[in-house]
Amino acid sequence: MKIEQFYEWEKAYELLNNRSIDGFQYWNYMRRDMVMSFKDELAKVEPAFFRQIKDQAKEGLVDKIKTALVFFSELVPRRIPKADVLFLCHARRQEIDGKMVSIYTDYVAEKFPGSVTIQVKGLGKYKREKLYSENLFFLDKISICGYIYRYLKKYLFPKKYRQVHDQIKNEIEQPFKDLRDNYGFHPNLNEFSDRATVLYYLYRYKRKRYENILKKVSPKVIVEVVGGSFDVQIFNEAAEKLHIPTIELQHGTIRTTYPDNVRIRQFPDYFYSFGNFWNGMINLPIPDDHVVSTGFPYHDKMMESYPLSKCERDKNTVLFLSSRKYGKELSELAVKISRLKPELKIIYKLHPREVDAYKESYIELQNSDIEVIADNKTPLYDLFSRSSMQVGVESTAIYEGMGFNLDTFIWDIPMAASLLNLVESGYAKLFSDEKEFVSLLESRESGHGKYDISDFWKENSMENIVSGINSVMNQ
Repeated sequence: MKIEQFYEWEKAYELLNNRSIDGFQYWNYMRRDMVMSFKDELAKVEPAFFRQIKDQAKEGLVDKIKTALVFFSELVPRRIPKADVLFLCHARRQEIDGKMVSIYTDYVAEKFPGSVTIQVKGLGKYKREKLYSENLFFLDKISICGYIYRYLKKYLFPKKYRQVHDQIKNEIEQPFKDLRDNYGFHPNLNEFSDRATVLYYLYRYKRKRYENILKKVSPKVIVEVVGGSFDVQIFNEAAEKLHIPTIELQHGTIRTTYPDNVRIRQFPDYFYSFGNFWNGMINLPIPDDHVVSTGFPYHDKMMESYPLSKCERDKNTVLFLSSRKYGKELSELAVKISRLKPELKIIYKLHPREVDAYKESYIELQNSDIEVIADNKTPLYDLFSRSSMQVGVESTAIYEGMGFNLDTFIWDIPMAASLLNLVESGYAKLFSDEKEFVSLLESRESGHGKYDISDFWKENSMENIVSGINSVMNQ
């Protein structure tokens, strides 16, 4: 079964734009998680949708109350000002030179003095003096109140809550049965209905409040990342109503595509990609000329900090790029390779979501001589500059490493499907186990200089993005 069959099924049941309750198009809002979960099931890992539910369950009411207390501890509420450009930034921040930076938008926002940046959650995580962003506003209050609103509706108005849940379940039951019986995909009807009901009430609470924020800021353009996330979709929907153009900046590997000739009001109006290579991988619900190659300013900034001419590479250093989906298995592979070829220096870079639990889960890695990067402060680009090879499965970081002309090796497991185009294009080598990897090493010719880096990372990114934003603003 292939992902294309999922799109056929989705079209047959007219799910896009047609499944809604009180204006909440629940399939549109759930679609990204379902597509990612479908791909995960094909790859034989726990679907992202169910991992997400488990992660959110860990953040209980007590954690949410703590965040709320931090918000309400601000004695004087900050009034959000008007601005020509509104940025919706990523939830994760990276410490750079003592400041917590949202690497996808903060550097761009500097080019638009007086712009406003919104982060949906995270106020309790950071001290304001450490935040890089100027004119930064958190929406934790809305998130917490939305959580309470949903809870009250569930327990004070249980009949209506069940009606919403049952309507979703009844509408999606037959399509899901067909997906199981004829397409080999196994969605969980109850989990889907539960989650869609939660989102229905969060949507009901947040939708008008996000629209009011847009009315207060009155931006000429919105610049965002993670356009498929729940809150950003709500902003896009409100912006569409208010005729405010929206631009999404690419922030990682593109994982979802759409059928031809469809438009979705929760989707941004423009998509600015890292480079031409990415544009050929996607089909988005916007006009083709609204998909624009611009580059990635953070990548350019890091390449200036670590110029190729000054990289002190060790020809025997290989960088492993991990992820919690397959991290345990990849770490065990790294240990096997280190034993089979001890002259290799292996650096194992954990994903930020692996850091807290890896000591308990990655026992073999703990007991090996491998250098483990288990913090979020070590610049990834520093690791690239020290390496001559990289190993990965699906990480966007693989493409960043290619900017350093690293010889690239992809571990041949189902999760690697999104990177097979690199293998087919001759940019990377595929291997199945430690013996094949060592064999490839011994016969390899250095790949330095074979990449057309600008195809992956368009040059002059800041100039391109600023020009693009100004062009959209002035239309």
